[in-house]
Amino acid sequence: MLTATATFMISWTAFLFVAAKEKFPLYVLTGYVGIIFALITDLLMFVYPLWDYPGTKAETFSIQLMNAFGVYFIVIYFFLQSLPKRRTIRSVALHIFCWTLFAITLELFYLYIGFIEHGLWWNLGFSYAADWMLFLVFYFHHKWASVHSLLYGKHP
Repeated sequence: MLTATATFMISWTAFLFVAAKEKFPLYVLTGYVGIIFALITDLLMFVYPLWDYPGTKAETFSIQLMNAFGVYFIVIYFFLQSLPKRRTIRSVALHIFCWTLFAITLELFYLYIGFIEHGLWWNLGFSYAADWMLFLVFYFHHKWASVHSLLYGKHP
């Protein structure tokens, strides 16, 4: 529980000092999509435990909420904020590669300290593949949302 609280606090502190807050309306929707994905997968883990956070059910629930509204939201925000200005397939792929390395390194650390445990057949390979898929989804969602946004996109 202490690790989740520390991660939550560090995430929001980083947001306060580093985030381009003027872009909040542009990035927030994709961040919300990430929160929804996190909460749905965490609910599924009660039935099909591919990973788990040691502790009581109440502690696990609290950890999942802090992860969803903390590190996941902030990582997605920083991922979008740091997208290359010139977006080619190569530049976006390199950007996603860097962020998936960050995500898998964080997961390795959490595994090492016992904050998270893999269950059933889940392993780092599946996590890394899932990270790629998620960052691609977040990129394309942001691309779509920014075109259709009333604030930034084209509208009739």
